[in-house]
Amino acid sequence: MGTDGFHENKDRIYALKCDDPWIPGSKMYYCKSGSAEYMKANVARVEDFCRYNNSNSLKIIVNNEEYFDHPQIIGASENFFSFFSYKLLTNNPGTALEAASSLVISADLAKKYFGKDEPVGKIITLVNRNKTEEMTVTGIFEKPVDNTQINFDMVRLIGNIDSRCYVRLAENTDPKELEKIFSEKKEIIPVVNTGTSGPTYYLEPLQKAYFDTSRGLVVDNNRDWRDLWIAFIIGLMIIGIAIFNFLGVLANKFHRKVKEYYLRRINGSTIQDLIVRFTLENSIIVAVSFLIALFLMLDMLPFFNTLTNSKITNTFIGQPEQVTILIGILLFILLMTLVFAFHLISSNLDLNILKTDQDHMVRSIQIPIFNIFQLTASIALIICSLVIIRQMNYITNKPIGLNKEVIELKIPPQYQDKTGIFRDELLRNSSIKNVSVTVASPLLEHFLVALKYQQDGVEKQYSPGGFSGDENYLDVLGIELVSGMGFSETPTANSNKCLINESFARLFQNQDLIGKGMPGMEGIIITGVVKDFHYSDLKSMVEPAFISFDKKGGHLLVKALKNQTQEAMNAISVTWQKLIPDYPLDTESVGERFEWYHRGNINFKRLIVSCSVISLFLSMIGLFAVSFQKTSFRTKEIGIRKINGANIIEILILINKDFVRWTMIAFLVAIPAAGYAMHKWLESYAYKIDLKWWIFLLSGVIVLVISLITVSWQGWRAAARNPIEALRYE
Repeated sequence: MGTDGFHENKDRIYALKCDDPWIPGSKMYYCKSGSAEYMKANVARVEDFCRYNNSNSLKIIVNNEEYFDHPQIIGASENFFSFFSYKLLTNNPGTALEAASSLVISADLAKKYFGKDEPVGKIITLVNRNKTEEMTVTGIFEKPVDNTQINFDMVRLIGNIDSRCYVRLAENTDPKELEKIFSEKKEIIPVVNTGTSGPTYYLEPLQKAYFDTSRGLVVDNNRDWRDLWIAFIIGLMIIGIAIFNFLGVLANKFHRKVKEYYLRRINGSTIQDLIVRFTLENSIIVAVSFLIALFLMLDMLPFFNTLTNSKITNTFIGQPEQVTILIGILLFILLMTLVFAFHLISSNLDLNILKTDQDHMVRSIQIPIFNIFQLTASIALIICSLVIIRQMNYITNKPIGLNKEVIELKIPPQYQDKTGIFRDELLRNSSIKNVSVTVASPLLEHFLVALKYQQDGVEKQYSPGGFSGDENYLDVLGIELVSGMGFSETPTANSNKCLINESFARLFQNQDLIGKGMPGMEGIIITGVVKDFHYSDLKSMVEPAFISFDKKGGHLLVKALKNQTQEAMNAISVTWQKLIPDYPLDTESVGERFEWYHRGNINFKRLIVSCSVISLFLSMIGLFAVSFQKTSFRTKEIGIRKINGANIIEILILINKDFVRWTMIAFLVAIPAAGYAMHKWLESYAYKIDLKWWIFLLSGVIVLVISLITVSWQGWRAAARNPIEALRYE
């Protein structure tokens, strides 16, 4: 919950959200122009508000040089830098956004665009859809080291539009009381609606809003809180394994020196002296290890950020709060070393019992639960890895009702009048089978329409998704027609016609909608039903949707002949350079866009697999240490057994039986824990795999085999030794 913790008034800032008129029961972070203004003027406890929205440009021109780096630009209220606590290096929060041509940029962009020159007062040209604007740099801000939910590289003044909005409340204000006032005034406060009363506003605490994944704009940073909990639990498991390994090493080291310590006790050393000596020896090792670990952590930050989709920097780690945490970890390990040293020495070096029966001492301090925990964590993480990998593969390979090989070509708005020419040029190429003109592919963009209709005298409402395309739309995307007719090759015959998907048809199960007007939009005639296709991620069911006919649009969907995708891409590139030479080629496949929806899970898969490998490696180190300890203290027993006729296999079975038992216990503990965790994780997907029994069995077998190999290597060395040498050693 440290996100946006640097804002001075973070506890009094709330994100404004309201009922979603298109999706009953849902809420959206989108506020009508005039709503926050009304609240500030008429609700006493609302001190101030700040709006922001996406305001990206297609191209940026600085000093006659064109940039297509697409920095994140937001439009914001004039008080943006005084409302929030982003660091403004020019120290002019009250005037930085006072004019429509004002532009505040990050220090990184200032260095990129202007080098060592003073950027304030310089001109940056923003090329947009319908106009080109010359903006004057009026401020420089430093991007926060801490995490923040607003993603921006440039800030300009927002217009009078609907947008995201935050409000700041007066001290000691109860947000629930304000929500009651908003509800009472819902007929007065402007709100985005569908023509009926009902929507009202709500207040979401600033830091809590970060964990609401429904905030889906490019200007929003957000994260699923479940990811953080899973990462936290995995981190604790790995730390636990490492700590138990460390305690095992301390125990082994103590037992190798137990005779020396007995002699020191006999010669006058006190228990306290030995504890200090033992602790000091190991503290030096801990300190050196800590420094090495710190270096490795800094070196591996890019890899970690990739796995977790984070933006942790060396500067962030160097902050006083983070340094305090790191020092606290070091002190905790040193304290743990002292406590464990006290336990080992005080409980095993009693001069009243001058006894060096090491077998007894091993059993007295051996704590199998440590090893069981290590094995449990490894098995659980392997189960999670297998489930996540299978789910990711399922997502990748599952038919989605669309041809994933289709290439989407995004033509800049300034060149949309060349869309038809571009299509005709491509169709003349032998590697391209068909081309469709559309506003956007289904996975890139769709709109919602709130429709009302009468059924048995009762008014009902639904919100289907909407798409549009020309007569080639179905063929290019591979959308299957189930019944009725698709669009005609004669464009004029498609006027006011549409197709619906199966989910739409299921809303009206007792009706044959083909040939009739769409409920709530009766002027649009339904001519056919298409098979359901996914236009979002697999976490949600396919919703009702319709496809209307439209020959206009700025995107081309290109279907290549089989095995000629690369040739088609080459043709697209050549045509682009011919028709649109001053913009970089902008394409992506339908499959790439589908994978984009699940990009977070790909990183999650890498994180889990990486943690599984680390966990397994650490567990095997722990088992190796324990097996080394056990075989060292049973050298005499092994030698006697060999003299009495025991073979190597019998010796290995003797040494391995405890580890097999521990693995079985760990397996029984890991199954319900990992099974429950993966069941809850899979619940977020509407389309998912089943948890197969063999996943659990395979995970246990993997850990058991690796454990046996690890332990048996040490056992084989002891069993293969000449028994006479073993007895002489003892």
